[in-house]
Amino acid sequence: MIKVVYILTQDKGGLLHYTAQLANAISKYAKVTIICPQKIPEHYFSNNVEIVNILDCPIKKNVLKIISFRNIKIVNKIKPDVIHLTIPHPITPLFIFLLRLGKRYPIVFTKHDPKPHVDMYPPEVVADLLHNILINYNKIIVHSEKHKDILVKRGFLAEKIAVIPHGDYSFFANYGKKVPAEENCILFFGHIRKYKGLEYLIKAVPLISKEIPDLKVIIAGDGNFSRYLKLITDKSKFEIYNRFISDELVSELFQRAELVVLPYIEATQSGPLHIACAFKKPVVATNVGAIPEVVKDGKTGFIVPPRDEKALADAIIKLLKDKKLRKEMGENAYEKMKEELSWDKIAEKTIEVYKEAIKDKSCR
Repeated sequence: MIKVVYILTQDKGGLLHYTAQLANAISKYAKVTIICPQKIPEHYFSNNVEIVNILDCPIKKNVLKIISFRNIKIVNKIKPDVIHLTIPHPITPLFIFLLRLGKRYPIVFTKHDPKPHVDMYPPEVVADLLHNILINYNKIIVHSEKHKDILVKRGFLAEKIAVIPHGDYSFFANYGKKVPAEENCILFFGHIRKYKGLEYLIKAVPLISKEIPDLKVIIAGDGNFSRYLKLITDKSKFEIYNRFISDELVSELFQRAELVVLPYIEATQSGPLHIACAFKKPVVATNVGAIPEVVKDGKTGFIVPPRDEKALADAIIKLLKDKKLRKEMGENAYEKMKEELSWDKIAEKTIEVYKEAIKDKSCR
């Protein structure tokens, strides 16, 4: 049985969810160990996953401890067949490089965003540079063919890139209390970033309200929301949760919404999109990145041009006025998720990538 080590540098958020779901699925086919922060919520992981708490948060204050000889011994004692990195944190390539783990073990990296966002934070820029400079990956996983094309254009070798879709987030349905959908309620969910185009949703609200007077817009996510406050002309239309959202509240907000809006001006993929599918919610999203590969226009939601509040408003109005269409699209999205994005199928494909990485390492 293959031994897999995941190095996890976050103790909350979407990439923790992603890694936990993947590790749980992989543990059916391989022996899995998670090297992670000491405050990791262990309930995310199955009993088949071994958890080793050696990373301290905040990580940036504990670099010397992380790259200590003790941690070299811990990894070497596990003797993994492959190490899989799923989070682009600056410390991860340093951990691999300074402990010389890439010399001993095959390294696989899931690159969720194949190109930098328009508003990358400095640590993200550093992480992207360090991952590209310090580590010669045996395999890189991306979530769509479009992502692969982007990496090839950036100079990555096509034969090293595997395309495996992002898995479902149906586990969120197990959290929080059950609440009914609220009439004419729409949801924007996720970390507040410029590239997510929130201003276009806010600008669309007056247009939607002409047709839907009792519109309710829920905006939920941490990040800098101050730049958007001056765009809101009618605060009564909005319900804002500008903070980290607990799993229980995530569940309740998606249940309350009749549809989910992703007005991104650029993106590669979207975690909230997969949560929407899990709750059988249709999505109005923009034609950016690989999002149209998941949102099938007219079947699981509507795709509109980016930076176009009028088109965004028209699609939202159409869905809010048609209960039958919303239900049909939500069911289609859920079925697509179960058929194409199940973690068992993703685990099977990922195991094959691990075998290829091991073979690549042995040939060097």
